[in-house]
Amino acid sequence: MTTVPPRTPPPAPGPGPDRRITEFTSSRTRMLLAGDGLTTVLLEAAARAPLHVRITHVARLSAHALDDPAPRTALELEAGRPCLLRRTRLVTPAGVPVSANVVVAAAGRDADVDAVMPAPHPLGYALAGRGRRLERRLLHVGRAAWPEAPDRICASKTYVMCHAGEPLVFVREMFSPAYFPAGTDGTATAHEACPANETRRPHGPDRPVP
Repeated sequence: MTTVPPRTPPPAPGPGPDRRITEFTSSRTRMLLAGDGLTTVLLEAAARAPLHVRITHVARLSAHALDDPAPRTALELEAGRPCLLRRTRLVTPAGVPVSANVVVAAAGRDADVDAVMPAPHPLGYALAGRGRRLERRLLHVGRAAWPEAPDRICASKTYVMCHAGEPLVFVREMFSPAYFPAGTDGTATAHEACPANETRRPHGPDRPVP
């Protein structure tokens, strides 16, 4: 009989602030990127308005159809594993986007996640409404092309949502530079042009800018 070894827990964060976050010059942006709770609360505070979800794309596809390997690796997906892809914007009552989000989940891995993926509600709120509080494990903090204006740079945050150490949801959040400046030490402002080879892919999360 084969014994499956227990899942190795993620390494504990090192002492002191995360340098990837402290490099951002805007204190508001640093606060947002350092948060490990519901992002929507901080976004609504910055926008001074309630935000609602605008779904721009939802699909069920095989993991190999995702051209970005990051969610496949983070969620430990086999190439043929069905997964759910969701693209959304969090917008103000006037329709102004405050964040753009890409979410990937393994279909059938968790019933609550399957249920909330197509729903027009912030993912964290929707899961909390079903009695679920998932751990968030930070993968990457950096800068990316702002999907609403790809020639502008925005702050970006990527993490997985886990239950009992098992990764369930891959999330990449990109934040409007109008609300959260993306300038970092030694860089230009949030209005700088995106590198020419940074393009938005149809089936994968928007690529980060190094």
